[in-house]
Amino acid sequence: MIENEKINENIVEKSHEKHEWEERNINKYTFYKKLKEIPKWKYVIVWFFFFLIAFWLFCYSQVKRIETLATFPAVALNVQDLVGHVSTDLEFEDINITDSKGNNVNGLYLKNDNKDAETVYYFHGNGGPLSYFYSEIKYIHSLGYNVMAYDYPGYGKSMGFPHKENVDEFSKLFYEYIQSNKNLNEKNLILWGYSIWTAVVTDFASKNDFQKLILVSPLASRYDMSEKLFWIPLQSYLGKWNSYVTKDLVKDFTQPVLIIHGNTDKIVPYKQGEMVFDNYGNNTQALKSFIEIDNFGHNGIIDIYGNALEMKIREFLRNNTLKFQKNILNTENIKSWENDTYLYHKVYTSDLDTDESLTKFVNDKVSFTNKAYIPKNLVKFGNKYLKNGKGNSTLRADILPQLNALSKSFYEQFGVRFTVNSAYRSYRYQKWIKDRGCPDYLCAKAWYSEHQSGLGFDIFAIETEQYWKNNKNLWKYFQWLKVEAPKYGFTNTYQKGKEVDGYAVEPWHWRYVGKDLALYLSKKDITFAEYYYQQKKESN
Repeated sequence: MIENEKINENIVEKSHEKHEWEERNINKYTFYKKLKEIPKWKYVIVWFFFFLIAFWLFCYSQVKRIETLATFPAVALNVQDLVGHVSTDLEFEDINITDSKGNNVNGLYLKNDNKDAETVYYFHGNGGPLSYFYSEIKYIHSLGYNVMAYDYPGYGKSMGFPHKENVDEFSKLFYEYIQSNKNLNEKNLILWGYSIWTAVVTDFASKNDFQKLILVSPLASRYDMSEKLFWIPLQSYLGKWNSYVTKDLVKDFTQPVLIIHGNTDKIVPYKQGEMVFDNYGNNTQALKSFIEIDNFGHNGIIDIYGNALEMKIREFLRNNTLKFQKNILNTENIKSWENDTYLYHKVYTSDLDTDESLTKFVNDKVSFTNKAYIPKNLVKFGNKYLKNGKGNSTLRADILPQLNALSKSFYEQFGVRFTVNSAYRSYRYQKWIKDRGCPDYLCAKAWYSEHQSGLGFDIFAIETEQYWKNNKNLWKYFQWLKVEAPKYGFTNTYQKGKEVDGYAVEPWHWRYVGKDLALYLSKKDITFAEYYYQQKKESN
């Protein structure tokens, strides 16, 4: 009886187990069946939201780095290697100090001959390291000021990464070093910032005494720049507060300010500069002036319009304000803005005879002093805008920043890389060319060639004037270069034939003479040879 009961219990248990197993299978089947019945588009939505959340979490964890790279992209691109380090004739003191993390802070101090000169604390742009902005530093120095400037974290020889706290520490450390070692009076300090780094100089100004402020192409805030880049203030959706809010900081400023901005600027929109100007001084009687550069973008305002702006900048620095609040610089009034006598005097004092000079003149009758002259700073060139036609051609490092800038502008205009097919040629190489039988009106004799200077080069097709005129693209390039190249310091040397220039007309041959002289030649519609003989006649 007992055994029968146990057997019955076992049968019941197995029956229950079988029933549970069947129920589980039925549930699984029902579950999978229901899954299959869900429309595929709902799966897509679920996965999309999953990806969106994951992406947001990643961005949230990296928001500080993303914001920094979006504001100061040059450090991510390692742009100093793209634009190259530039040599200069400026005799400045190279300064290296250390921040709290052991990072090197590299900068310079350029003393003016005037012992009573005031000091400009210059904050350079994002386009490269400090060396890339030597021309602007030289410009400020020529106005009669000492210049101090440092390279931001991750730029040039400075170490670190340009997070705001690192940049702010660099600004403070370098300032304190100059203040204690160069007897700097903070109340006589002039602050000057360019592009994105106007935000940094304004932030610095809000914490220190200064005398005057110059902002070239200023941004309003990081949120405003983010809206320009991403259509929304991206940081605000990632829990990051707005920073470098220039448009708000300047509300409390009472010191004189000069703002300069191009009205077709696509990098830092013109409306941001206007916003900073309108907020400056919070509607008090702050002395403020705004110069709008008509039909001009972002890069190279001082390099290209420095001569026209110089007298206005001098007037502002001397008198604290200009006779206007807002004014526009355009082709109609540029002549009234430039001091032509001053420009002529500057050009007249150019060194036309020394072999190493950037304005050394040579043609079929004028040679180098040293037959074996070789420029000391020859470097290879080439980037995504500038093509080295032979691959191993070289030019003087002095001219590369301007050639790179011209090439970029050319590429933006035509979508074609600016191609240099022949650059520096040694005395021996030029002699080899002549020994092959090239006629004098086409090829210079060895010792008489601009190519030996490392400043002259041939572009695209080295053919004939008629070939260029018959080729629609080449002639279009030439017409554009005649107007634009002088703004970067380049002139087409041979334009009026052998009787005037010593050689036949060569639309493909260009050389660097510096912006002052190139613009002067363009304005006067004379060639380098005509200018040279004119100067020699007047000096005798």
